Formats: sequence, C-alpha cells, structure tokens
Amino acid sequence: MKRFSQLACSILAFLLVFLSCDNVFCFSDQQKVTLTIHEEALRQAIVDCLPLPIQSSNHSFQGSIVLDSLDKLQIREKSIFLHGVILGRDISMHTSIAGQNVKMALGNVSLPVTCELFFRFDRQKKSLFIKPVFLKTEKDDADKNPDFFAPLLQSLGGREYEVPLDSLDPFLFKVGDNPISVRFIVDDIQTMRSAMVVKLLPKVAKVH
Repeated sequence: MKRFSQLACSILAFLLVFLSCDNVFCFSDQQKVTLTIHEEALRQAIVDCLPLPIQSSNHSFQGSIVLDSLDKLQIREKSIFLHGVILGRDISMHTSIAGQNVKMALGNVSLPVTCELFFRFDRQKKSLFIKPVFLKTEKDDADKNPDFFAPLLQSLGGREYEVPLDSLDPFLFKVGDNPISVRFIVDDIQTMRSAMVVKLLPKVAKVH
C-alpha cells in the first residue's frame, strides 16, 4: 500500500462502519448519503487502528516505521492537522564518511511529528489525493527529534499520494426475506471546520 494510504483507508473504514447500521436501509439509488464525521470521532477511529505502517521512498533508511500514537487532530476548512509520534524500529542509515559508505545502526527511535494533510477528491478518477506537509515542531519536540530524521520526513511530505476509491466492496443486507446488495460510490469528500463531510451514492440491487 502506498505511503500514507493506510491513514486514508482507516478514515474510510471508519466511515463505512456507519453504513452497516439499520437506519441506512431507506434510500434509493438516486439519493446521496451524506456523512458528517466530527474530529474527535475521527481521531478515535484512527487511534483504534494504530500502529499504522508508513513506507518511505528514502532508501538511505532501513527498518520499520509506524505512526505509533495520535494525541491531537484538528479538522480545518482545507486540511487536517495532526500531532503524534512516529516510531522507528531497528532503524539503520546508509551514509558516506570520508568517501566510504557506512551503515549506521540507530536502533529504535521515537519521533514527535506535526503534520498537515491536504485532501483533494477527483470525482472522475474516483480517487482521493492526500498531500502530507510536515510542519516545524515546537521547541520541546525539536529537542527530541534526531537530525537524521529530517531527510526521511522530507521524503514523505510535500507530494500527493493517490488512494483509489472505485473498488469498495458491496454490503449485503437482508430486508425481510429479500437479500439486498448495496455498493457505495464515493461522490465527494470535503473538510470543514471541526468535521469531515463524505457524500456517497448508493447503488442498490437485489441478490438472486
């Protein structure tokens, strides 16, 4: 899975939990379902999925990197602000010293990070594009951040990552004796102050 797509998928998984509730049966395939998810509910949903693996394209680093904790989440009009801790396990770094390639074993590293995620939904492609931007940390956090992690954060941030949303599995319900298949097509994803709004277009079909 692409970098940071795990985070987006956990958000979408949380949204789809609501679709399994009984109060979603009464719609036609022409009506849109609008979900408004408030920031604390979204933060808790992500926390429940932790730790989330993060894959880096920086080949100078080896080891596993995960989002280990999330203590702050703010949904803004154009983005989501996050503050948490990235944990590196068995981290090693390849570097050059006096013209010689050297592998430095760094072990386990805990790194407080502040990140802003910018979202862009492409309705034609049915894809969510996420652009993480790592912000300057506060002084207390900066003192804890190893300098060698700066290139790693730079390699993760500042670019868009595509999360395709056109292959969501259908939900199977039973209304009376009739089995019903409902497939939800994501029509729009927006952020507003303190909430995320997702619009879904249901496609309903009887199961024979």
